[in-house]
Amino acid sequence: MMAVVVDPAFAAAVTLIPVAATNLWQAVDGRLLGVVLRRFWTFYLALFFGVVAGSQILVGLPPQTAALLIGFAVVLLSPLPLASHRYSVSTRKEPLLNPVMGGLMGVLGGTTVIFTPTLVYFAMLRIDKNLYVTAAAVTAIASMVPLYLGLGFSAALTWETVRFSLVLLVPTMAGYLVGRALRGAISQRTFRLILTASLVLLGIGLVYKGLTG
Repeated sequence: MMAVVVDPAFAAAVTLIPVAATNLWQAVDGRLLGVVLRRFWTFYLALFFGVVAGSQILVGLPPQTAALLIGFAVVLLSPLPLASHRYSVSTRKEPLLNPVMGGLMGVLGGTTVIFTPTLVYFAMLRIDKNLYVTAAAVTAIASMVPLYLGLGFSAALTWETVRFSLVLLVPTMAGYLVGRALRGAISQRTFRLILTASLVLLGIGLVYKGLTG
C-alpha cells in the first residue's frame, strides 16, 4: 500500500523494523511455531531459496503487468476454499505440494516482491486460524530476510529510514495487539470470512496498481 504513493525501496526499508518485530512476536505467540515448522519446513526452505533465486532473475514482465496478473489470480482463487471443500488442499498432498509451492512462491516473490499468493495457499489448506497466523508470520520472515539482506547493501536503508521505521513500529504494534485480541474473540468461520475479504481486497489493490502504475 505504501509503495503506491512512495518509492518501493523506501517503503520496504521503513517497514523493516515493524515487519521484523510483529512477525517474530507473531511466530512465537501461541506456542505453535514448532507445529508449523514440522509441518511446513520443506515449504519454508524452498521459499527461502526461491526468493534468493528469484531476486536475481531479470524477468521480461513489467512490474505493472505482474501485479495485474497476480491480482486477478488472488481475487479469483481466494474465495474458492470458502465456497466449497472441493477447492481445499488435502493433507495427504501436502508433503509433495509444500516444497513445490514454496519454491514457486519464492521465485515469484523474489522477482515481483509480491507474496500474497502464499497466503492464498495456506487459506486453501483450511488450517486453524491460530496456526494460519503463525504460518503467515514464518512465511514473512522466510521471504523477507533475503530481500532485506539485499536491501541492506543499497542506498535505500539509511539512518533516516531506520528512524522512520522506529516511528512506524508504534502504530504497528498497537494494531497487532488489537488484531490479536479480535482473533481470540471470533470464530473460525468468521476468521475465514475476514481472511477471504482481506485477500480479495489485496488482490483488487494489486489489480489497481497494475492498471494505474
